[in-house]
Amino acid sequence: MVVVDQTEAMDEELRSQTPPVPRFLPVRTRLAAWTRHPARGRLAPGVVPAVLMLGLGLAGAGRPALSWDEASTADIARRTPGQIWDLVHHVDAVIGPYYFLVHAWTRLAGTSETDLRLPSIVAMAAAVGLAGELGRRLFTPLIGLLAGLLLCLVPNSSRYAAEARPYAFTCLLSVLSLLLLLRALERPRRRRWIGYGVSVVLLGASHLIALATLAAHAAVAASGRRRGRPPRAWVVTLGACAVALLPVVWLGTRQRNEQLAWVDPLTPDTFLQAPGEIVGAANTAWLLIGLAVLARWRRAERVRHVAVLALAPPLAVAAVSLAWGPIWVARYLLVVLAPLAILAAVAVVGTAGPDRRSGRRGAVLRVVGIVALLAVTAYPAHGRVRGTTAKKGPDYRGVAALVARHQSPGDVIVYEARSRAMRAGMEYYLRRYPSRPRDVLERRPAAEVGRLRADEHPDAAGQVAGTGRVWLVVGGQTADPTTGQPALQGLLRERYDRIGIWHRSAATVALYRARPPG
Repeated sequence: MVVVDQTEAMDEELRSQTPPVPRFLPVRTRLAAWTRHPARGRLAPGVVPAVLMLGLGLAGAGRPALSWDEASTADIARRTPGQIWDLVHHVDAVIGPYYFLVHAWTRLAGTSETDLRLPSIVAMAAAVGLAGELGRRLFTPLIGLLAGLLLCLVPNSSRYAAEARPYAFTCLLSVLSLLLLLRALERPRRRRWIGYGVSVVLLGASHLIALATLAAHAAVAASGRRRGRPPRAWVVTLGACAVALLPVVWLGTRQRNEQLAWVDPLTPDTFLQAPGEIVGAANTAWLLIGLAVLARWRRAERVRHVAVLALAPPLAVAAVSLAWGPIWVARYLLVVLAPLAILAAVAVVGTAGPDRRSGRRGAVLRVVGIVALLAVTAYPAHGRVRGTTAKKGPDYRGVAALVARHQSPGDVIVYEARSRAMRAGMEYYLRRYPSRPRDVLERRPAAEVGRLRADEHPDAAGQVAGTGRVWLVVGGQTADPTTGQPALQGLLRERYDRIGIWHRSAATVALYRARPPG
């Protein structure tokens, strides 16, 4: 009874220290007072957006068919750890840790579209929550909460949450590493520097280009020193991280020609299109950028730190693309979304503290108006990213269903020459059916040769000749699918009749039947 009485007394004392919010106060004042509550002010900016992002990521997560990159993820997830280790010595070393993670996860959860994407969904929800926490630590709980909500409205937050690739983890680790740096600078302890160093290594292992965010870390570390020099512990930690990441950097550099050969050179149009491609909707992107430009705060260095976090990755990628070789890909720059949302939130809330009366009436209109406007501009894109064919690449699911519906015993199937993901995507969906055409050109599976492409028979025509019906699946929309498989072009034209052709999203399927002898 004594313990109960003491607890009740403590609760009563806490309630007396937190005065109730009057009923008829302006919305912004009530919200600011709500977030000033000790527990709410700490938890709301991170928890509320994270939960909302988790729901948005799960909504329709299994509806889109796998993209061509996700098809590779699905194929690699089924390999043994030894086969994945062999693969990263030939290609995709820069995202090798992600492949091991997905392999372990799918062994427990399964390999459906939602299963493959669930780790990324959770990672993006955590990234949004941590962005809200970063906004709270640097500015105010209200700014952190608004920044997290703005991130939820960004179409590509949902797009790449439901993507079985490492980009959501890169977003998460880019914010986490900066938060851990702030904690280490606030109270320098060995374990805190170790935690920060681990987060930087994981950030580089998730995607090397994300290490451009370390420019913001340098600005934060230097700002707390009188002479503008980063603390020695930070320099030592970064040195240890560089040593740990050297194998990934070495392998990634050697694999550049194979991994990034498809990237186009940087042009002025690339910069004009970049905001819309990174955010997922051009109108939403330019609105966020316009707000970010207006961001200002009483302690200006905090705005500068976030601005560096937003600007350093695109500037670094542009510089490397011009000096070394093209590496500019919009999805590689998703790490700028969190600082962009934080800067926009600072601009919307304004520089006035929550207790000041000036600007309160205009503030509530700004917050509600901007959130509503962003929601309107982003809504169509949110619908598109959840469409059945929203992902880049052919509609493997629709093509596999078509083949399964019209196949006959003894059919064989061949795929477009030099296609990295066509075979992987088709095999993923054809496995759902009790029978499927035989892949007559495959000599050794990709898993056995440690590559993304299977080893095919050199004599393609010899493997196909004598079969009764041949399915040919190529990418794109074409009237003559045989151009996608030149080695079979003469055989199919001379000895086979095309009895069917179908066009699906980014794919063409044709069925050929052998002509009667004589």
